[in-house]
Amino acid sequence: MDKAAQKLREMGARIDRGPIEREWAEGYYFFVFEDPDGIRLEINHIPGKGLLTEGGRQSPSDDPNWDQNA
Repeated sequence: MDKAAQKLREMGARIDRGPIEREWAEGYYFFVFEDPDGIRLEINHIPGKGLLTEGGRQSPSDDPNWDQNA
């Protein structure tokens, strides 16, 4: 993740947030950047199966403590 974010910085991308770890899933690590057209994209890593495990939350919006501005 850190190397991918650094590579994008070197290419002139604007990193909006991160890389940072959040509590949305065990070990959830991500960053958000803008492509040349200004479209925001997220790259993330979830160790193991993360949100794909049976019973895992599919959206952080299910979490009442989720702060989309963090």
